[in-house]
Amino acid sequence: MGLSTEMNNRFAAGPRLGTAERAAHRPRVEYALVETDITDLAQAASRIEALRSLILIFLREVDSLKKVVGPRSRKKGDPIKLDHELDAFEASLIRDALVKTKGNQRDAAKLLSIKPTTLNAKIKRLGIHVETTVTGVD
Repeated sequence: MGLSTEMNNRFAAGPRLGTAERAAHRPRVEYALVETDITDLAQAASRIEALRSLILIFLREVDSLKKVVGPRSRKKGDPIKLDHELDAFEASLIRDALVKTKGNQRDAAKLLSIKPTTLNAKIKRLGIHVETTVTGVD
């Protein structure tokens, strides 16, 4: 077919339609969920749940750090007593280890790299209350 015949066929078909007119004449296509879409949605849901868990863990760690390094209640001009600050820091580390080990002193001692008898002595000296049941955010 020659160039002139092709041009004649185009013009004979009528004027060209604009974008809006072509969209109006186009048949509607019904979209259905494909198996890959469902799989992608399931993977996205599991990723969101994993992120939620990580965020909760992160927030617990931030709260724990706030307790450790947070401001102590002191009046203006009061001296900072290093031994009291060290005791408070040590107590918070021991409490955190006990929470992570669900109150198991032997495992907490391993976590802190000290002997269980040393940990027990520190718990008594610092007056730390050991809870046998620890609740966490799941």
